[in-house]
Amino acid sequence: MKVRIVLTGVCVGALGLTGCGGGGGGGAEPAAAGSPEAVAAVRAATATTIAAGSSRTKTTMTMESGGRSVTLNGEGLFDYSRRVGTVSLEVPKDSGLTGPLQEIVTPEALYMKNASPGIPADKWVRIDANGLADGNLISGGSADPTTSFEILRGVNDDVRQIGVEKLGDAQVRHFKGTLDIRKAHDATPENRRAPLAAALKSFSSTTIPFEVYLDDQGRLRKVQEEFNLAPGGAPAGKDAKGQTAKVVSAAELYDFGVPVQVQQPRPEDLYVAPSAQKPPAAAAPPSSSASPTGRKP
Repeated sequence: MKVRIVLTGVCVGALGLTGCGGGGGGGAEPAAAGSPEAVAAVRAATATTIAAGSSRTKTTMTMESGGRSVTLNGEGLFDYSRRVGTVSLEVPKDSGLTGPLQEIVTPEALYMKNASPGIPADKWVRIDANGLADGNLISGGSADPTTSFEILRGVNDDVRQIGVEKLGDAQVRHFKGTLDIRKAHDATPENRRAPLAAALKSFSSTTIPFEVYLDDQGRLRKVQEEFNLAPGGAPAGKDAKGQTAKVVSAAELYDFGVPVQVQQPRPEDLYVAPSAQKPPAAAAPPSSSASPTGRKP
């Protein structure tokens, strides 16, 4: 099965799905009951995790459409205070790509390398952050962890703890519930709202089912969120006819405090589509008021 990403607005080969049966309900039904302690713990985890500075991540994103499914697995490093990071994603065998998809995430742009069979393997594609319609929650096949943290500020009152488990080397508390992207947007500092403002326009519901795992310091050790992409980019909440793509995004965090060095690609390493290249400058026409010698008649 060969599919193509359509979420970023550019062809980056074999990562996205164009539609999925289902409506704009936003996923699973909200939990019947929650607890104030659970709500407070999850809401506080955003600031606690960002304060940890950085971590390594393992990501999984599954996209479903019309009975078809594509899963992408990746590993990366992220600095949460500077909002920069890198990730390497495995791609489907029938994608036509020769290696993993490399990504660099910055507040200004998402850079992708090995993004499409039609793009030289040594070139990066730059996508302006303002062009990421969903705030980079699912655009690149791997969520920007910082954005996925921010939306936890909008947790609803149905959050509950469903158990204590072992995750890697840590004992973690497992929580489940729903969140509201609009509530998260309003609760996020103004200078960090832009990705959430974009996400509000991209999904068929502002209500997002989630599960999180918190360690004994209150840090996020795993985040899983479920999205329904609005057909044709229809704004969330509108009665958009057609199909939506169901996307489940998960990130596991570990090795907090790891140094993160991110080098943005040089201008000469960026891919420029032929249609975007400037044509040669045309020669200026001779002045009607000048003679061939350049002197006025």
